[in-house]
Amino acid sequence: MEKERVSDVFLLCVAAIWGINFVAVKFLLTEISPVNLIFFRFFFGSILLFLLLFFFEDVKMPARDLLHVAFLGLVGITLYQFLFTYALKSTSVTNVSIIINSAPLYGGVLSSLLGFEKFNGKRAIGAITGFFGVFIIITKGNFYLDAGDTTGNLLAVGASFLWALYTILSKPLLDRHSPLKVTAYSMITGSILFIPFIPFYSDPGEYMRLSITGWMILSCTVVFSVVVAFFLWYRAVSRIGPSRTIIYQYAIPVFAAVFAWLLLGEKIYFSQVSGAAIVFSSIWLARRN
Repeated sequence: MEKERVSDVFLLCVAAIWGINFVAVKFLLTEISPVNLIFFRFFFGSILLFLLLFFFEDVKMPARDLLHVAFLGLVGITLYQFLFTYALKSTSVTNVSIIINSAPLYGGVLSSLLGFEKFNGKRAIGAITGFFGVFIIITKGNFYLDAGDTTGNLLAVGASFLWALYTILSKPLLDRHSPLKVTAYSMITGSILFIPFIPFYSDPGEYMRLSITGWMILSCTVVFSVVVAFFLWYRAVSRIGPSRTIIYQYAIPVFAAVFAWLLLGEKIYFSQVSGAAIVFSSIWLARRN
């Protein structure tokens, strides 16, 4: 039980890190293209994770698990990041934010279908309630979803499903390997799979034009939102299971709204506070089952 309480605290830290990451990325995208941003973050994040693995653990992984971890990298790093980025390019931020945060719904069902965990009625209610709270936060209580572009909306649905699949399929590996090793290997393979796209989508000159502030923020996103957050996410999956971990994704928009208010001066509405209360109530409900 004590270990699970620690996981709760760490997952809230992850939600806070990924929440402020929205603000950081919003700034960085004014100076650098999405593909350059994705590649830099995950390529150098992979290097840092491998160095940590090299100094603190055995880097060897059995051949039978390499294909599995490579598939994780393909699903959760390469494909997810591309779908997410181009969904944002094709449709509204509101649509993408809401659709992406439906991942806990997929996660619970997938975990149950694959036999990892039982997705009982109370946990399902928690997932659905949390999604309702996220919807309130993002739409500011207007309950209005932009029509947007159908292709962009479908890309966001695909990204949401891939994130849930990425989280769920990590569980068998985490039963045999440490969270650090699974995080490092999946990110390394996912980053390698980015390489074929670089000649077509990347502009190396953007790195030369990036401001000092941009470099500082970019470096922080590598260390915290990639290395620290992904490690803590996998640690939680190994300790409390995938469906109970992924429910904390609902807390990300809460922290994103708070940091946007603190750092960008964006207004927080009473409806968003109500939505945040619903989100944390749903996490508490799911956490108790």
